[in-house]
Amino acid sequence: MTLDVKKLDYPELESLYKKLGGKYRVTVLLQRRVNELVRGSPKLISGEQTKDFIGIALEEIKQGKIWLSDDNLTVAKA
Repeated sequence: MTLDVKKLDYPELESLYKKLGGKYRVTVLLQRRVNELVRGSPKLISGEQTKDFIGIALEEIKQGKIWLSDDNLTVAKA
């Protein structure tokens, strides 16, 4: 499985915005999850090894493995 941010199209982004409650929440979730991954947190999806942390975080969101908690600060994990 190859994760590629460039392949995320507009309808897919709109779907993520609706699923998570808006652009702000998606942006905050991505930022926080990428920071966790950079610090060594294990990824929650299977697939080839990659350093594309944004792609990993986006795939985790699409698969419902992570979301932003109600306080808008914490990454919640399945």
